[in-house]
Amino acid sequence: MRAFFLALALASGLALAQEDPVVAQVGEEALTKSQFELRFGLFAKSALRALGLPDTPETQALLAQYRAPYLEALAEERALLQVARAKGFFPLPDSVEARVEELRAAFPEEGALEGALREAGVPDLEAYRTLLAEALALEALEAHYREGLVVSPAALKLLWLLSPAYRHGALYCARHILLPTLEAAKEAMGRLERGEAFPEVAQALSQDPGSKDSGGDLGCEPVGTYLPAFEKALLALKPGEVSPPVRTEYGYHLILLERVVPPGRYPLEEVAKDLEAPVQDLAWEKLAKALIRKVPIRLFPERL
Repeated sequence: MRAFFLALALASGLALAQEDPVVAQVGEEALTKSQFELRFGLFAKSALRALGLPDTPETQALLAQYRAPYLEALAEERALLQVARAKGFFPLPDSVEARVEELRAAFPEEGALEGALREAGVPDLEAYRTLLAEALALEALEAHYREGLVVSPAALKLLWLLSPAYRHGALYCARHILLPTLEAAKEAMGRLERGEAFPEVAQALSQDPGSKDSGGDLGCEPVGTYLPAFEKALLALKPGEVSPPVRTEYGYHLILLERVVPPGRYPLEEVAKDLEAPVQDLAWEKLAKALIRKVPIRLFPERL
């Protein structure tokens, strides 16, 4: 009889293992299919949202080709989490719980919170705690190492000189005043003709919320930035000139061309952060690979 119960227990364990097989072995951690499905589901929802597609069985099927590559990326993430834990970057339970309480406060009742989590692809609050702790650990680990990833000024300047993305044609530095009617535009033009400064009139009268407070300032932009009628009037001006009222779908514009910047490069100091970002991202990717090099990873994509 004892042998019978032992055999029954072994059979039950085998059945459970078959229902939730190990799809990756990361160091001593076994990543099961259910763990993979939770995280791939979150990835799929995010990807579909970014693409502007509905979350349906049909659109989910489009992402099936990414399951095996995602398993590899997920296994590397699990390895990086092991590094984060070993180096003390995992958040304390109290700090995780404080974030959970912030989330709770945004919902009128627990049921609403649980419904929102399920809608996002997270089965329950406990799973959310786990995902949150892991995300915070990875953020802390990455932030720690990124502090030391400094791009030298010489490298930045070389990238700036070689990259066509930071070259530009002529730039037209302009201001405008947007008015709802032709009569209002003529009234504003009269104030300008009587000697009032363009920025002051723009602040007083313009209906454009994006530029009103800065005196109608539109910055310095290349050809192709504005609506055709607006741009045609702008290009007909000489620096210092103001256009007659120009009608567009938004209303009537008075346009001041302040100056024209000749073709050249955007100043290095203005684009330095844009130049640094991809270099630092690539450096972090290589460093992350180095950090997990000693963690053995075995993948079993055939079990997905």
